[in-house]
Amino acid sequence: FKLGGKMISGTNLNAFRHGLQKETLVGRGEADNKMVGVGVNDKGETNAVRAFVQDYYSVGRSKSLGEQVVYDAGFWKLRQISIGYDFTKMLPGKFFIKGIRLNAVANNVAILKKWVPNIDPEQFGFSSDNLVGLESTGLPTTRSIGFNLNVRF
Repeated sequence: FKLGGKMISGTNLNAFRHGLQKETLVGRGEADNKMVGVGVNDKGETNAVRAFVQDYYSVGRSKSLGEQVVYDAGFWKLRQISIGYDFTKMLPGKFFIKGIRLNAVANNVAILKKWVPNIDPEQFGFSSDNLVGLESTGLPTTRSIGFNLNVRF
């Protein structure tokens, strides 16, 4: 698990920009599909300009990062489950095999709780882990299932 910290989600930023987030759907704004964006105008006064919902979100990437893509980076994960059975007791007394054990292992089983939508909070789109807190359209972590067979002679 990880608690605390902030992260910027490039995946969600692109989803806002291209109209893929639920907030950008037609009908999410007022009756005319317009909204007043949070912020101030060039005089420092509270913004009162109404813009089309999709226009408002589509300029987010080219202008600046908005708070709508900054999230709590915490999560709880079930990383691994392993279950096994020892078949040694089933072997005949005088047998050339002294023991057999079979295990099933699952990795990256589930994200139990996260505070960032649409992504795995541990995914990153860069080949470096130096960019802590910045996710950029990375591939999700892989879930795997495997088996181990241990035979003793």
